[in-house]
Amino acid sequence: MSLLLRPATATDVPLILQFIRELATYEKLAHEVIATEESLRRTLFPADSTAPAAYCVLAFFDNAPAGFALYFFNYSTFLAKPGLYLE
Repeated sequence: MSLLLRPATATDVPLILQFIRELATYEKLAHEVIATEESLRRTLFPADSTAPAAYCVLAFFDNAPAGFALYFFNYSTFLAKPGLYLE
């Protein structure tokens, strides 16, 4: 048995969207998902040199997709400290 974690790539967008929809279904929020493959591709893997809005890591167990982590950096003005939001 093996576990592999790796950064997502643009070719993983369909899988990322599948995971998002599965999470929304679990949370009983599927009706709120408006993300599309195109919107994910545009914001996570921009074609120009701009930084992505968020980052994604995929997990594979015995080469089968097993999960994802989507995260982005933030900043607290009150604390004057950087942070990380993880979904």
